[in-house]
Amino acid sequence: MKQKHHYGDSYELEVYQEFYQQRARLAYSCKSALQNGEVRFDSMSGDSWEYLVSHQWEESFDFAVFAKRPHSEARWFLDKFYHFHLTHFKRHIFPNEQHELRLDEVSVIRPGERLSYGIDPINWCRAIYWALAYNDMQSIAWLDQFDEQSMDMSGVAQIHMAEFNIVKAILNPQERDLVAAIKAYMQVDVTALSELESRVAADVLLFRRSVHLPRIDCLLSVFCHEDEQTYQQKMLDALDKFAECAHKMDKAGEPFPEFALDLVGLARVAYSGKGYLIPDHPYLPQWLITEDLTDITPPPEPESIPTF
Repeated sequence: MKQKHHYGDSYELEVYQEFYQQRARLAYSCKSALQNGEVRFDSMSGDSWEYLVSHQWEESFDFAVFAKRPHSEARWFLDKFYHFHLTHFKRHIFPNEQHELRLDEVSVIRPGERLSYGIDPINWCRAIYWALAYNDMQSIAWLDQFDEQSMDMSGVAQIHMAEFNIVKAILNPQERDLVAAIKAYMQVDVTALSELESRVAADVLLFRRSVHLPRIDCLLSVFCHEDEQTYQQKMLDALDKFAECAHKMDKAGEPFPEFALDLVGLARVAYSGKGYLIPDHPYLPQWLITEDLTDITPPPEPESIPTF
């Protein structure tokens, strides 16, 4: 049975199921490696195993959706993505402490460490957006300790710092000037590139105009209390631009482009706080906004997943 993919291509359902079976197998292998002490953490000084694996959990969510697995099963992968991403930042922000990393019933202790990769303002904003999605105020409180002195500034552009400063002001409006942060954002030269970005300027500028800027517009719409119609227009515009960007950047013919997951937290804040709800969108399923993110089910044993 062929199904229409959310950006236009058609694939047999069993193709998605086979890929998902591989991802479920990877999840079980990861749990086994942690349980048996087989992960080579010591080979990644300055880098973060948690950060690396968090991306695998995020990608596995996509496969679960395309394979038409239950929502609770797809959310299991988001739960793992979020907690691994949090542990990544916790190890960096609190380098002198020990931190628990859990994968369901398996628990390991990870030492704090000043990391040198994946601790930039964009990844921090992602952590905040997902903490908002899970209504995790406790994590937001300690994430707010992250500042310019503790971040990796290589590859950081003006627009990244503008979003970072707006989010910081929203988290603590009593001590930070949101109006000043917004004014500074309005003065940013969107075409200004960091040295690293200049090597792939066309893709960076496309992503910036299609993903970063619309996301900031949605952020301001939610927290500056715009009306429901304006909010919906900005969210749908952001999603349509995300879809357009996915089409243009899909040079390798990958059948699994990402969902617009960084908008989930903002959409859930608008829904829970004001009742604002955007229509179901191919790049942001409505159930991610309305259903309980903590209602999760682990994937079954890989061999029990039907692939026809």
